[in-house]
Amino acid sequence: MTERIQHTMNEIRAKALEIHNELVQERTKNQTLHVQILEIEDRLKSAKLIENEYLAAIDQLKLDLEVAKNQIIEVSAPQNERNEEQIDELVKEIEYCIGQLKK
Repeated sequence: MTERIQHTMNEIRAKALEIHNELVQERTKNQTLHVQILEIEDRLKSAKLIENEYLAAIDQLKLDLEVAKNQIIEVSAPQNERNEEQIDELVKEIEYCIGQLKK
């Protein structure tokens, strides 16, 4: 009977050691995963900072584009007026020349 009890105790001890080893392995995996999560969170923060910088740059470029468009419109308007004036002058010259040819 004592041999049987000793055998059962050895089996229990072996299973307890096996469970303990599995627990240690799981804790190690857990710690590794925790470190990976922290690294990923740091990379995510860095990516968000870069994203914010890009968004700010995009906003600035949009503002610059609007300013440039306004400047083009302001510069283009006087040129159109000049072109119309030049056309009017040319029309008058042509009419004058036609009038001279008719005489």
